[in-house]
Amino acid sequence: MAPEPTTRQSGPIGGLRLCVAEVRAYPGRVIGVAVACALTATGVGACLVLLAAVSGPVAPEGSAARAAATDAQSLLGLLMTLLLMSAVLVTGSTVALWTNQRLGQFAVLRALGVTAGRLRALVVADVALVAFVPSAVAALAGTVPAAGLGRRVLVERELFPAAIGLPSAGQTWAIAAGACLGTCAVAVLAALASVLAAGRVQPIDLLKDQSLALAPPRRNAGRLVAGIAMAVLLCGPLVVLMAVMDMPPVLQGALVIGLAMSVIPTLAVLAPWFVPLLTGPVCVVLRLLDRKAGRIAAAGLRAAPARTAAIAVPVLLAVGTVVCLLGSGATMGAAVQRQTEQALRADAVVTAEPGSRLPAGPAPAGPAPAGPAPAGLPGGAAVAPIATEVTAPPSFYDSKPRPTRAWGVDGAALRSVLDLGEQQGGLDALAPGTFAAGGTETASHDWKLGQDVTFRLADGQEAQLRLVAVYQRDLAFPSYVLPADLALAHTPAPYADRVLLRGDPAGWELRPGERLAGRADYLAHLKPRSVQDDMASRLIVSVVAGYALLAVANTCAIAQRDRRSQRAHLRALGLGRGQLLRCVVYEVLASALVGTVLAVVTAGICLVPLARAVGQGLPDVDVPWTVGVLLAVVVATAVPAALAARPLRGIRRQFATGAA
Repeated sequence: MAPEPTTRQSGPIGGLRLCVAEVRAYPGRVIGVAVACALTATGVGACLVLLAAVSGPVAPEGSAARAAATDAQSLLGLLMTLLLMSAVLVTGSTVALWTNQRLGQFAVLRALGVTAGRLRALVVADVALVAFVPSAVAALAGTVPAAGLGRRVLVERELFPAAIGLPSAGQTWAIAAGACLGTCAVAVLAALASVLAAGRVQPIDLLKDQSLALAPPRRNAGRLVAGIAMAVLLCGPLVVLMAVMDMPPVLQGALVIGLAMSVIPTLAVLAPWFVPLLTGPVCVVLRLLDRKAGRIAAAGLRAAPARTAAIAVPVLLAVGTVVCLLGSGATMGAAVQRQTEQALRADAVVTAEPGSRLPAGPAPAGPAPAGPAPAGLPGGAAVAPIATEVTAPPSFYDSKPRPTRAWGVDGAALRSVLDLGEQQGGLDALAPGTFAAGGTETASHDWKLGQDVTFRLADGQEAQLRLVAVYQRDLAFPSYVLPADLALAHTPAPYADRVLLRGDPAGWELRPGERLAGRADYLAHLKPRSVQDDMASRLIVSVVAGYALLAVANTCAIAQRDRRSQRAHLRALGLGRGQLLRCVVYEVLASALVGTVLAVVTAGICLVPLARAVGQGLPDVDVPWTVGVLLAVVVATAVPAALAARPLRGIRRQFATGAA
C-alpha cells in the first residue's frame, strides 16, 4: 500500500485547515451541530449549577422548602436528560448529512493515499472542533444567566426554595467547564456512525455519481420487519390497554406519554412506506394551488420520497410530541374543570397563599354539621377537609402502590358543600372505622360496598376500614375520604387542604396567609394540573420540539446544496425567480405537511381513548402551544431552504454554483 502523504494537508495542521476550510465554504453544513452543542452546553451547565445548589441539606425533612428542593431536583434531572438525548439525535443526524455530502472529498483523499484510520481521525477532529468552540463560548457566557433565569422561573412556581442562591463562582466555573467538555464528548459519540462510514470510502467511489445521501435507510425487508415488530410489540399492547380494558383515567393519561413515545418512532421507521401514500394527495393540492410552480414542486416530491421522509420525520416528532403530551394534560384538565364545576356547592373557597398552610382546628358551631375548621362562619357552614394520604393494598394495575391523596372530613358536612357524585352508599354513613373511595380506585381494586380494606395511614400505621360509599368525581378530588378524627390522629403536622364556605362569605374572618374567592372566581382561576406536572410537560415539549425543529432546519438547508444544477436548468428553461422560490418553499412545506398529518394520526391513536375514558367526545389540545409549534415548523422549513437555495440569483450565478 502506498505510504500516507506527508504534505502539510495530511498532517495535524492540515486536518485543522481542512475543517476550517469546510466551515468557511459551507457554514450551513455545520451550523446545526454548533447551535445544538451551544444550547446543550448552556442548558446542561445551568441544570448542574441549580442541582448543586439544591442537593445539600437545604431544609429539614418534611418541610415545604425541602419538598420544593426535591421537586426542583426531579425537574432539573429530567431536563438535563432530555437535553443530552436530543443533542445526540440532532448531532448524529446532522453530522451524518455533513459526512455523506463529503464522500467525494474523502474518496479523493483515499486516492491520494490517506488511510481509513486517518480519515476517521479527520472526521473526529472536525466534530470535536465544531462542537468545542460554540460549547465553550456558550458554557462560559450562558451558564450563569441561564441558571439565574431558571431559578427565577422555578421560584415563581414554588419549585425552588427562594432562600437558596447559586453556588460559589469557583464551583460555577468548574461546572461550566465540565458541561463544555461533556457536550464535546457527546457530539463525538453521536458522530461515531459517520466516523465509521468515512473510513469505508474507497477511491472507486470517485467514479460514482455523488447525489444527496441524506435520506434514511431505503426500503428493505429488515426495516419493514423492525417497523412491524415495533407496531405489534410496543404500540399494540398499549392501544389494547387503552381502548379495550376499563382502565382508570389517571392510568390512561399516564399511558398516553408511553404510547406517543412508541407510535412516533414506529411511524419514523415505517416512513418510507407511509410517506408515498401521503405524497400523492399533497401533490394534487400543489398542482391545484399553482399550476406551474406547484407542478414542479410535486414532481420533486414524487422523485425523492426519501428526502420528503427526512423532513417529515422530525416534523412528526415536534408536532406529535406537543399535541400528544400537552393534549393529554389539556384533556385531563378539562375533565377536572368539568367535575369541579359540577361538584362545587360552596359559595366561596378559602385557600392558602404560596408558602402558607391553613391550620386544622376544632369543628365550629353552625346550623349544619361541619368538619374541622380554623374558624366558624356565622349563619352558615365552614368545612375544612384535612389533607392526608393513605397507601392502598396492591392491585392488578399497581403492584407497588404509593401513598395516595386523601381527605379527612365529616361526611355529612362535606355533602353540604360538595357533590362528589355518590354512586353507591352515602357519605352520611362515614363514621369511625369506615371510608369512602372514588370509582377509579374501587374498580381497579375490585372492591365491593361493605368490604373491609387494610390501609397504611400517613404516619405509617395500618388500619382496617370498611367501604361505605363510592363516588365518581375522583379526578378533581381526592381518591379517598376518611373520618376527620382518624385523619387528625394519624397525620403528622395536619393542615386543612381548603375551607369550603356555605353562606355569606363576608362573615369569614380572613387570617394572614389565606385568600378567599367566590365560587365563580375560584372556578375561573382553577389550576386543574399540578405545577410540577405542568412544568415537566412543557419542559419535555420545549426540548424535544426545539431540537426536532433544529434538525428540520438543518435537513432543509443541507438538502438544497445538492440541487444547484436542477435549479440552474429550471431557470434556463424559463422559470422566473419568484416561481423558483415558490417551488422551493412549496416542496419543503409539503414535506412538513406530511409530517403534520402523521402527527395528527398519532394524536388520534393516543388521545381519543383517553377522551372516552374521562367522558369526553373529543380530546382537548393546548391551542397556544400547538399553533406556536406549527408556525415554528413553517419557519424552520421555509426560511433555511430559501436561504440555502438562493432562488433569486441570476441564471449565470445559478449555473456557476451548480457547476461548482
